[in-house]
Amino acid sequence: MNKQNIEECGSEWLWTSVWAPALREHMLFAGYPQELFVPTSNYYEVIHLRTNRPTVLPCQVTSPQAKVTLHREFPPGEVKVDGAEISFEVTRGFTIHRPKQHHAGSLYCVASLGNLRQSSTKYMLIYVQYPAAPPAPFIQASSESVPIGQNLQVTCTVVGDQDVLVDFSWEYPGQTIGRPLYTQDNVQTVQVDGRSQQRSQSVLQVDEVREVDQGVYTCTAQNLEGARSASTTVKVLPARSTNKPRKP
Repeated sequence: MNKQNIEECGSEWLWTSVWAPALREHMLFAGYPQELFVPTSNYYEVIHLRTNRPTVLPCQVTSPQAKVTLHREFPPGEVKVDGAEISFEVTRGFTIHRPKQHHAGSLYCVASLGNLRQSSTKYMLIYVQYPAAPPAPFIQASSESVPIGQNLQVTCTVVGDQDVLVDFSWEYPGQTIGRPLYTQDNVQTVQVDGRSQQRSQSVLQVDEVREVDQGVYTCTAQNLEGARSASTTVKVLPARSTNKPRKP
């Protein structure tokens, strides 16, 4: 029975849950008598170690009887596979369940079966500190009402996990006439409730405010999990008079 027949019988579940996995396993363990690993065209593969999800090294073997071990290229040595921190499945490969910085580096697999001993593709594991959620920006203007000719600063702040890159972008009223964007970005470590956290800031500077600078200023902060925006409104006032009162 093929997939088409199964779908025609209204039993797509049978294909996806029973037949397809069995077919994949049959193909995996057949057709490569002299290859212990499923052939691949990649000599080197880059894999990101995400802090928020497991990482898989796809060292798939062609025989369920093959003994497979995980190795580090430098410093050279075998990596401990305890089934909890790192586990292995013949149809999947090695899984690092909770990636940490010490897992990074160049790793490869070694398979042994009888007189055969082969190494897999090398995997360059790069540790990336992934945030738990998109950033939550807070925006504040140096003044809600600014006289014409005065300077204005609008600050966008994000406080979150350390070592997480936050990118800022701006929308501002002066864009309508091509007013250039001037910003200063900085990152600092701050203490929040006894914990060290990262404060990322972007400061939009508007020199010598004009009428066109009145309106809504929107800051968008983005990290690897997504983006969020915050806005504030600035009112432009008439220029302050600098004329001194005349003496009677």
